[in-house]
Amino acid sequence: MTLLYFDTQTGKLSDEAELKVEIPNGGNIALDLSGTTQLAADFAIGSANVNGSAASAATGYRVAEDGTIYAQYENGNLKALYRLALATVESPDNLSLLSDNVYRTTASSGVVTLGYAGLSGFGAIVSGALETSNVDLATELTEMIEAQRSYTANSKVFQTGSDMMEALLNLVR
Repeated sequence: MTLLYFDTQTGKLSDEAELKVEIPNGGNIALDLSGTTQLAADFAIGSANVNGSAASAATGYRVAEDGTIYAQYENGNLKALYRLALATVESPDNLSLLSDNVYRTTASSGVVTLGYAGLSGFGAIVSGALETSNVDLATELTEMIEAQRSYTANSKVFQTGSDMMEALLNLVR
């Protein structure tokens, strides 16, 4: 059991600022409580950022070429939220295909290097564009040929029906 003592004037911890919790079946957790204060007063905001704009709800997002994701607000303001990291390996051809566009590193693919778009040969991110490799070209061409043959067969059925109708009209005359 750890007791925490607070300074009555500042409200800050006056002694040990680390609480150790024992977890059954192994492991310890150390909580750093050095920033904790305790005062006999109501809660007050310690820090607030005001930019002069009225409150505005987020309406969407944008992704920049460098991988920064921005929240877009009703009033037109943008706020940077995250930055996407990219990964590369020394020999991409030696990655192991798991499924569709999911790969795993192998001993021969090399070490994974992380970085950001636009730096050290990582390329750029094109927001809103579809990757050209997300379909199997052979499958798509096969399906297109099948559709073309179905269209040709159906057009021959209509042509044959039209020819039969014309022959019938010629017999009546």
